[in-house]
Amino acid sequence: MLAAIDHNMHLLRKLALKNEGGQRDHRKYSKRTQKFHAEIVREEKTYSYFPFLISKMLQRRCQMEGSFYLPSDRNEFDPKQIALTLGMKAPPPTEELMKGPSRFMKKAKS
Repeated sequence: MLAAIDHNMHLLRKLALKNEGGQRDHRKYSKRTQKFHAEIVREEKTYSYFPFLISKMLQRRCQMEGSFYLPSDRNEFDPKQIALTLGMKAPPPTEELMKGPSRFMKKAKS
């Protein structure tokens, strides 16, 4: 969402000008085509919308119940809520796993 706001706010930026008054441009090298191409330089971004966004976020936060320090409501479809382990099944007890073969144990030479 922030990327869309940034794009829309800076879509119609004016062209940057040199000290002499002409338009600024620069060359860019493409690794894919292995050629240079010219690009027109635009004015720097202003980010004038940031104070408005921050004030809106703080207003919304003030209206919310709860604390920043408490965990927020969790999404029931979050994969972390579906299974506690990566294997998507209950893990065996650690003691049982420790009794099994280990790749770190040296094998007895015969």
